[in-house]
Amino acid sequence: MIGLWLAISGLIFGALCSYTAKKQDRFTKNWFLIGFILGPIGLLIINILPRLKDEIENIENSNSLLSIDKV
Repeated sequence: MIGLWLAISGLIFGALCSYTAKKQDRFTKNWFLIGFILGPIGLLIINILPRLKDEIENIENSNSLLSIDKV
């Protein structure tokens, strides 16, 4: 009976991760698998990743982290 509940929750979180991945232009099949295996942790990861991508782009857009102007 526990296996059935794990499979159902895996399908639910896999579908949620896949849907979120589609909205963020990521690979949906990979994120379905991550959501199926990790459950809510996978959903948390995919929702945190865009913020990390924005942070990396902001750092890359700045000229240099060691520039004299920023000291």
